[in-house]
Amino acid sequence: MNLVETVNGKTGLLGLIGCPVEHTKSPYIHNTLFREYNINAIYVPIHVNGGELERAVNGFKAQNFTGFNVTVPYKKEIIKYLDDISNDALLMGAVNTVKNIEGRLKGYNTDAEGFARDFRDAFETGFAGKKVVLLGAGGTARALAVKLAAEGVKHLTIVNRTLANAENIVELVKNNFGSIVTGIVPEEPGFSDCFKSSDIVINTTPAGMSTYEAKIPFDFSFEFQRHQLVYDIIYTPRKTEFLKQAELRGCKVRNGFGMLINQGISAFEIWTGKAVSKNHAVEILNLINKLEEL
Repeated sequence: MNLVETVNGKTGLLGLIGCPVEHTKSPYIHNTLFREYNINAIYVPIHVNGGELERAVNGFKAQNFTGFNVTVPYKKEIIKYLDDISNDALLMGAVNTVKNIEGRLKGYNTDAEGFARDFRDAFETGFAGKKVVLLGAGGTARALAVKLAAEGVKHLTIVNRTLANAENIVELVKNNFGSIVTGIVPEEPGFSDCFKSSDIVINTTPAGMSTYEAKIPFDFSFEFQRHQLVYDIIYTPRKTEFLKQAELRGCKVRNGFGMLINQGISAFEIWTGKAVSKNHAVEILNLINKLEEL
């Protein structure tokens, strides 16, 4: 049955707001999930120009949207227009999922949960007791740092060219989870030993992305160790130079496509109250992979 035949007066409305949204794969994810779970709803991307965010949010309320996702550049700005926010999203300082609960908009962050779910599925292990190196100090790094600390990492090292940005995340983690974290620049003495002794390496920077010209501004190829698990949140290209170098050194690697799918699944669960099993999540990922190849 095609989309025109299924949309009716009872169809739930959901969407994505951002600027731009033309590249998004979220409609694949959510409309596939709605079909698979026989839910009468439709998900559409909505381009919101700068300065129009408040009006857009009020429009969602007026049109009784079930919920919506938020992408760049509005993950922080959206917070001031919401009625409630989850504790995790408050700590992470960013919201990517909003649910309409009887006319009140509540914000959540599913990016970090999507990452954690995909990491566990891919590597069959979690973060408790592990030493982790996190590259970058932007919004995604902040969200992942909070998640990693909450899940019991032994030590977390935030690596960034601008130490002050790394220290902002260090302070946040220390204030809420204790002294399990340090910030460092790649030129600092001792960085090499810190990197080599880590169990997990995660890239949160856009360096290596198909649409981003700059490369990671330091060479890790000689630092990777065979025992390490290496994750890059980038999914275009599917294998960045960073992951290629890690793989050449014998590391197990993973790109961010599964994170994208799983953050969407987490949002779906928030909106619908339905739990998506690990096996079903893999089926959805494979289905969307096939759609991408068409």
